[in-house]
Parts: sequence; structure tokens; C-alpha cells
Amino acid sequence: MIDKMIRCKKLDASDKIDSLYEWFYKCPPQGKQKHWKDGRSAKETAKHWLHTIPQPFIDILKPFQLKYTFCTPEYVSKFDSYRGNGRNHDLLILAKNEVNENVVISIESKVDEPFGDTVAKTKVAAETARNKNKNSKAIDRIKELRIALFGKEDDQQLHLRYQLLTAVAGTIAEAKSQKATSAIFLIQTFISDEIDKKKHNQNKTDLDKFLAIFSKSSNAKIENNELLGPFRIAESNVYLSDDIDLWIGKYEIEI
Repeated sequence: MIDKMIRCKKLDASDKIDSLYEWFYKCPPQGKQKHWKDGRSAKETAKHWLHTIPQPFIDILKPFQLKYTFCTPEYVSKFDSYRGNGRNHDLLILAKNEVNENVVISIESKVDEPFGDTVAKTKVAAETARNKNKNSKAIDRIKELRIALFGKEDDQQLHLRYQLLTAVAGTIAEAKSQKATSAIFLIQTFISDEIDKKKHNQNKTDLDKFLAIFSKSSNAKIENNELLGPFRIAESNVYLSDDIDLWIGKYEIEI
């Protein structure tokens, strides 16, 4: 298969990315130089995607028979009307399926970096922000996000990693924006002898916990090179749609 996917800034075909230098300076990771290191997720993503499509990615999505069109690093999708950061996709990929329907793919790249704070800890920070500034909307964002994804707020959600909620919301929001019928959220993990296995295993546990609550199946687990779905979020709003099919998967790349 000839790789004709366009790597570019902000899904703009006229602003192509043809080198690691351009990848970093056009679409730097949030931590800039601090996060741009060999063996860490931001730079390894660039190295493995700049001129090729990694085989594990091709393999896991083979049943969809997709044609990949655009690839943008560090793309941000808004999933609500509030100020602040939206969903920062490590990679956002646009594709067409066999009947020419749009498909949106969001990739979260990891080595052993965690999925951020829990919903409980994020909620406490939001409540503190509201106490300091009555105009803060952080607590409203969290509430609306939980209701959209799960249909309600309950204590089971509090131990989930908040980054996984925003990742799913951002993937669905971008799919709606692109008029896509399907959305795919993938965890891409780079494996080496230097990986912190304890943190790596914690990420596996955190993903399974999220999947169990999101899918309403207490035994839900996702194995390496596995894609599960389709799932639907609980409620639609201006940014999110409950009629978009969502798949969740993960794969590993040895470096």
C-alpha cells in the first residue's frame, strides 16, 4: 500500500510536515523541548509516523478497510463551550471507509506517562477554583462531561482518569465536526527496556476501569492489539452526538 496520507498542521494540506524539525516547530508537544526526547511518546510518535504508518496501527484497523487522508499532531478539539483547553490529540487522523464515509481517529501516545488525575482530584481542583473565583466554570465542565458520556454522575466515576473522559469526548466532538459516522480512539504505547513497568501496568488498569464504566460491563477488559465497540455516549449536546459509533483500542510499538 502506498502511503498517501498528508502530514500537516491543523489539517491544512497547504502546511505540510516533511521533517522532524517541521513536526516539532509546527506542532510542538505541550511541554515543548522538555517532552521532545528519544524514547518518550511525543518524539517517538513523530519518528514512527513522519514517513510511514506503523504496522500495528494498520493491523488493528484492517477490518475497516480505511483510506487515510490527513494526519495532524497536537490537534485540539473543543468538546464544550467553556474556556480552557479542549482535547489535545497526540495525533488526529481523518480517513474514509469503503463506502466513502468520514472516519475520525484519535491517538493517545504513551510510554509510561499516566492518564492524568482522577475525576475526583480534578473535581476537587475545580471546586477550589470556584471558591476563589465564582465565575470559574471548571466544575460545570466536569459535570456536563460526565452526564454526556455516562448519562449521570455517580461515585463509580470518581476513580476514573479524567484524561480518558476528555479523550473520548474530544474524539466524538471532532467526529461530529467532520460529519463522520464513526470514531476510533486508540492508545499507542511505545515499549522499550527503559519503560517503567509499574506505571505501564497502571495505565492498563486505568483503561480497563474506564471501559467497564463506559460500557456498563463490569468484566470489560481490553487486550493489546484489540479493538472494542461500537459504543455510544449517553447524551447529545451542541458539541457531542450520541449517534456516532465509537471504537476503543490499543496497540504497542517496540522501540
